[in-house]
Amino acid sequence: MRLPIHALIASTFILLMAGCAQLSPQQVAFAPTIPADQLIQGRGTISLAVTDKRPTTTIGLRGGTYAESAVISAQYSLQEVIENLATQVLAKSGMTLTSTLPDTQIEISLDQLTYSVTPQRVNIKRSTALAAISVKVERDNATYVKNHKTTQYIDTVGYASEEKNAALLNEVFDTVLENLFSDAGLEAFLSN
Repeated sequence: MRLPIHALIASTFILLMAGCAQLSPQQVAFAPTIPADQLIQGRGTISLAVTDKRPTTTIGLRGGTYAESAVISAQYSLQEVIENLATQVLAKSGMTLTSTLPDTQIEISLDQLTYSVTPQRVNIKRSTALAAISVKVERDNATYVKNHKTTQYIDTVGYASEEKNAALLNEVFDTVLENLFSDAGLEAFLSN
């Protein structure tokens, strides 16, 4: 009878230690991969501007005993990551990128990319990622504006690992970019 009680105490201690863990800062490598078969199409020449409008480059805090030092950030400039992807998508769309007298101007801004941890039940933590991106397109005297936002979460025993955090954040980042670049309203505007 003593062995099961000791095993229970040991298990509880391990779970408590996992809940009070000291976590390191994490840099996430964002490498968006979106399906090429449903991407927007367009015509003419286009200029591209990408901005990162987030108030801070910190995405969130991993949690743990010293949560303030367990910062999550991007390994590379997200503005450049989005610009590289947008350049590829627009090149495949049938439009020609130019900075000299384009028919169309497109502005893409990263408005939010956040990560937070909230307790759910004993030793269960919910990690939530949110991404928001907006686009503004001007052609002739017409303007098209659209905001895209998505959120996803995972529940884990204790705090999520770096691998799970990276997968969650890449998933939400990919999804919001896929929503942007497969938007039927944007395609209709670019095709007129």
